[in-house]
Formats: sequence, C-alpha cells, structure tokens
Amino acid sequence: MSDHNPKEPNINALSVDLTELILSSLPIPSLIRASSVCKLWHSLISSPNFTSPSLTHPWFFLFGLHNTSSRNNQSFAFDPLSNTWFRLPHLDDSSSSSFLGSNGFFFTTTPKFSYTPVLKYTWRFTSPLKYSRINPLLGVFPDGSSGGYGFKFIVVGGVRFIGGLVDMEDRLAVEIYDPNRDSWELCPALPADFRWGNSSQSLSSALFKGKFYVFGIYSCFVSSFDLENHVWSEVQTLRPPGVIFSFLISCNDMLVLAGMCNSPRGPSFNLWKIDERTMEFSEISIMPQSLLYSLVDSEEDDKFASLKCVGMGNLIYVFNEEYHQKYPACLCEINADKGKCSWRRVPQLPSPVNKFHKVISFCSTVSLTHIFRQQENAGMAQAMYD
Repeated sequence: MSDHNPKEPNINALSVDLTELILSSLPIPSLIRASSVCKLWHSLISSPNFTSPSLTHPWFFLFGLHNTSSRNNQSFAFDPLSNTWFRLPHLDDSSSSSFLGSNGFFFTTTPKFSYTPVLKYTWRFTSPLKYSRINPLLGVFPDGSSGGYGFKFIVVGGVRFIGGLVDMEDRLAVEIYDPNRDSWELCPALPADFRWGNSSQSLSSALFKGKFYVFGIYSCFVSSFDLENHVWSEVQTLRPPGVIFSFLISCNDMLVLAGMCNSPRGPSFNLWKIDERTMEFSEISIMPQSLLYSLVDSEEDDKFASLKCVGMGNLIYVFNEEYHQKYPACLCEINADKGKCSWRRVPQLPSPVNKFHKVISFCSTVSLTHIFRQQENAGMAQAMYD
C-alpha cells in the first residue's frame, strides 16, 4: 500500500503538461537541481523542446585572463533570475592573448581563428582569416539560409603585427565567416574615421535590425554595416552633453547608449534611447549615485575610467574591471512597456578571485542542452555550485 495521505497534495498525480509548466517557471540553477529528482523531470527539462522564460534572460559572463599563467585564468557567469554567480570550468584554449567573447561564443583570433559555444567547450578551428588580427570586434548574427548552423560571424577592425610592430595604418577589411562553407568573405573596411581607434579596446558594437553598429567609446563616432548589402553608413557623431565615454548596446527593440557624464550635478552614469534613423537621443535613466560610487574607489582621481558596460535583452550590466575592486558590478533592467528602469547591485564574485590582466565580458542567453552535455562530460553542475 502507498504511504501517501490522499488528503495531501501529490505532485506525481499531476499531468505531464502541468508538471512541465511548473518546471518552466524555475530559474536555470533550480532546473539543474530538479533534473536529478526523477527520470520524468530529467527527460522534460533536458528535452530540446523544453521552454522556459528563464532561458530568455541573458546571463553576464566575465572571463579573467592572467598574462603569465593560464592556471590563474577564471571564468564566471551571473544568472539575474537567481541573483547568483557561478564559477565555470577552466577553458583549455584560454591562454591566447587574442581570446574574445561575444553573443554566446568564445573565440581566439590568432594564430588560428577558433570558436566554441559558451558552456559547451568544443573548439572548432576555421579556415584562416585573410587578415589575422587581435582585439577585433566580433558579432554573431542569424543566417537566413535554410539548414546548416543558422548563424554567421562578423569580424571588424582590430590590429595586426608586422615585424613585431603594430600596423596602425592598415584598415583591416571586414570579414564574414560562413560555418556551412568554412569560408570567409571579404567586405569593405571600417570607415577611415575609425583609423586611430579600430580595436575592441576603443570601440563597442551592437547588432540591431540587420545592421552591425560600430561606436567609438571615446570619439563617439558611429557607423553601421548593412549585413545584407555589405555597405557602411555615413559616419556620424553621437555625443550627448557632458559624455566622457560611452557604449552602444542593443536592447530588445531599441538601441541604448550607456555612458559616464560630467554634468553640473556632478559625475553620473546615464542611459539614452537612440533613434536609429536619426541618431537622436533621449535620456531614459540615471544610475543612483550611491550605486555608482559603490563601483569605484572614491580616493582615485580617475576612479570612473575603469567602468565598462555590456548588455542584451532588457538588461544592462556596468562593472569595474580593476582587480583591487574585486570587479564589482550592477545591472539595470529596462521595462520598455512601463517606461521604467530599475537598478540593483550584483553580488560579489565567489572567492577566491585571482588578479587578471585582461577581462572579457559579454551577455548571452544560456542553452540547457549545453549545460547538460557539459555536466555529463566535466561535472558542470558541480563546478557551478562550488
């Protein structure tokens, strides 16, 4: 006889559809735990057809590179729904100085171009770039052709070495990679206005409505590359009053400029909505002063210079890439329907945190399929909760 009391609720009595609906409301870390409860739950959650709102909330990835010992490299991922950081497994190919991340992938650009989806860690080498380079901008955009991988990569700008020296004069051609053909297509180079700042250290980028936008963090020059017609738009200047430096971000159905300002009220970190047709801007939010100063050391003269910004979906992350601050971060959630923005502090990274000489950061949605595969191959779940 069953020990179950018929007067008490029994989850096993629920239909499969209702069970799946309940599971779909859980954040990803809870889904991983729930998948080990029983075979039914595991089969539901690990199914490629399983959908959940939590899978549409982009995670914040932060990867730290140490320039002398790859053993000191560390990678972390932040889940905004559970408000939790996770320590990720070590990346074997992460010692390269050309290591980058973008839109759900890790990349190396020299000496060979390679890529792997985040949380999957199966590196694939491509045919060589026409122009090998370091610190380019990288984008991942959907491929409209039927079948195959369903995406392409775009590589813009960057610098290359000739005889051990950086070639500052070479405006490297845009290259687009098709994984179905394992081939690179040469396209027109960045406009000449970006010549003296054409690497990812001085540029930010945003994929929006079939265009790859390139924006000068300090110059405030902006131009877009049409991914279908392969032409650049006229270079314009996008500089709200008082801006010191800023980043262009694609957020759902709008372009957002996020930047540090000097105003009569004092330093502030502002967000503006950008009209992509006219490049006109309108302010949508200002980070609370207490939150802004929690990201920096108030004793430093250039305390805001190390702030960086990334975003995706309806989330924008602002963080300090300096080690002595332990890489503090905050996020802003944009509710376009209500016209409101809500700011909050992101918890500290899980200790211990090493000293990094380069920090790679980006946002990406997360695939449960990749998590389960990594869990089977390398103990992903244990790594996430250590």
